[in-house]
Amino acid sequence: MDNKAKLLRRLIALFLVLTVLCGLAAAGLYSLQIINGEQYREKAERHLTTTSVVSAARGEILDRYGRALVTNRSIYSIRLDYAYWDHENQNDILLQLTQLIVSSGKAMPTELPITKEEPYAFTCGAEDKAYTALMSYMNGKAKAMKLSSYHVKEAEELDAGTVLRILQTYYNINPSYASGNIRTILDQRYRMDIAQFSRYNPFILIEDVSMDLIAKIKERHDVFRGVNVETSTERVYETDYAAQLLGRTGIIYKEDWAEGENYKARGYSMNDIVGKDGAEYAFEKYLHGQSGSRLVDTDVTGEVTGTVEAAAPQPGSNVVLTIDIELQKAAEESLAAHLPAISGARGGAAVVVNMQGEVLAAANYPTYSQITFNETYETNYNDPLAPLRNRAFKEAYQPGSTYKPMIAIAGLEEGVITPKTLMTCNHYYTRFQSRTFRCMGWHGVEDLTKAIQKSCNIYFYETGYLLTGPKIEEWAHKFGFGEKTGIELGESVGSAAGPENRARMLEAVPTYNKWMPGDVVQSAIGQGDNAMTPLQLAVYTATIANGGVRYQPTILKNIKSYDYSRTIVDNQPTVAEDLELNPNNLAVVQKAMQAVAEEGGTAARTFANYPISIAAKTGTAQHGATAYWGGNGNDHGVFIGYAPADDPQIAVAIVGECAGHGSEMAPVARDIFDAYFQGEGNVDNVPAENTLQR
Repeated sequence: MDNKAKLLRRLIALFLVLTVLCGLAAAGLYSLQIINGEQYREKAERHLTTTSVVSAARGEILDRYGRALVTNRSIYSIRLDYAYWDHENQNDILLQLTQLIVSSGKAMPTELPITKEEPYAFTCGAEDKAYTALMSYMNGKAKAMKLSSYHVKEAEELDAGTVLRILQTYYNINPSYASGNIRTILDQRYRMDIAQFSRYNPFILIEDVSMDLIAKIKERHDVFRGVNVETSTERVYETDYAAQLLGRTGIIYKEDWAEGENYKARGYSMNDIVGKDGAEYAFEKYLHGQSGSRLVDTDVTGEVTGTVEAAAPQPGSNVVLTIDIELQKAAEESLAAHLPAISGARGGAAVVVNMQGEVLAAANYPTYSQITFNETYETNYNDPLAPLRNRAFKEAYQPGSTYKPMIAIAGLEEGVITPKTLMTCNHYYTRFQSRTFRCMGWHGVEDLTKAIQKSCNIYFYETGYLLTGPKIEEWAHKFGFGEKTGIELGESVGSAAGPENRARMLEAVPTYNKWMPGDVVQSAIGQGDNAMTPLQLAVYTATIANGGVRYQPTILKNIKSYDYSRTIVDNQPTVAEDLELNPNNLAVVQKAMQAVAEEGGTAARTFANYPISIAAKTGTAQHGATAYWGGNGNDHGVFIGYAPADDPQIAVAIVGECAGHGSEMAPVARDIFDAYFQGEGNVDNVPAENTLQR
């Protein structure tokens, strides 16, 4: 009995002890979760080890001789860290920060494609990624906020002012702020949102700030909690030329993060800088490099107690382009000098390739500078002459009479004419009763050489008629017309006139006329449905020059490791098609093109006494889209040529929009030849290829 009593007392004592302990535990939990829960939660969030991404420097871009075109420089940036950021007062803090930054002389970045002042309007078209990103964002926010008062069905129905009012509501921006301050906060809150600012994704507010600004921010660290300094790199454009070729960089668009370009699956951080166009975009996988990581340990007060670099970033590889920046400069400056001097002329382009398809220059007029891209964007975007457009690769034009050498080769190869075939030009082509076609002159009896030299339409109307539409179309594709060339930077396909091409056009637009016999003769002189890019014309010219082998054009010379110690990719010439032309037939056309630049030819005014032999063809290309060309009815001027005629090294193609005649573009070609051959027919004084100046 005594044992049972003792056991009972022990059990009661144990129960009381357990009860007290449970009570203490419950009280502790109550204090931890209820009384001081918010305080401890905040401390817990800060007492952690976080991993942040350390961006790798992008690789450099160089020209074929190792001259630097795009490099990097170290800069200081202002970074917002989510764990320490004052979310409750962020609108006011952002305003103070941006005012401090602007007072230091820096312009704040913006991703909102809306004008800064009323009346508000969109600064880009509906096809622009900045616009589509905003519309995607607004669709989500309008639905989430149930903004029925705006009667919103789709974001695309919103005007710019309404977009700003919705965002002001969503970001809870006090309407008592001045309108300019509201606009400032909107810009930065939108940037933070689309960059997916989070604990795992810090936000770069501004890049390349001065030490003076950093000191002022640090002085107010009690206000600017979570505002830190980061060392990074910024792109430096070492040249004002080749803007469309080099391209630009920028932050990842939201729609490209998990979809579109799908940078997420490719291992990118949301804050990474990526190529947006040009070589920066085309060679992104080489230029980007491999990001590193940094472990940051903090205590319960939020103080950093240690930083460890878990993985060092690996800089991107260096891209060596095929272009010669000095030749590029000469081509751009020549276009800028000659086109404005021609009454009615608008834009233009010039492309230079060597015999293996390497693009040595691809100039556009008008153009812009990547150095001042951000400052001049709105002006360039609204310029009716469209300086942002890469005409060299992405604009297709009727080739006019520059198409005739191809028709001559096709006629000879198919046996419908011979070098001695004679035809009589009396100005009119009267094969069809329903319509009479004309020539620009009265050339009398002529053979093939004279027909090319004088650019006689009559000769090529008849040759085209004898070839037939299907054969013309077949030969056009052999020379690369109507299909992609394969250039890395993106391009227009254009179109090669013929019955199959017209059938495709009819499928898209049933109101087009069916293919008729008259279309055959029109296509034979480079008119009708023909549309070729300057790049396609340059490749075509090189194909004639090098014996009938068409190379796939490229702008990539090679890829070098970040320290230039290794060649990662050595790009080799790629044959797109060997036309296997009869050498005798080709020699006739080559000789005739040489006659174009000699006394009596359509380019003689420019090249008759030139010290280097030139083979050429001029073209006057009619076009019907006068509204597209600003209401200007002038013909386009087109010029193709290669030199030296007896030992070809380079081929050029030049288009002057509304320039009137191809002979007007010949001086641009001469400037290019001058720059390449140094005026004396040699290139001994240029840098050795692949000698990287580092």
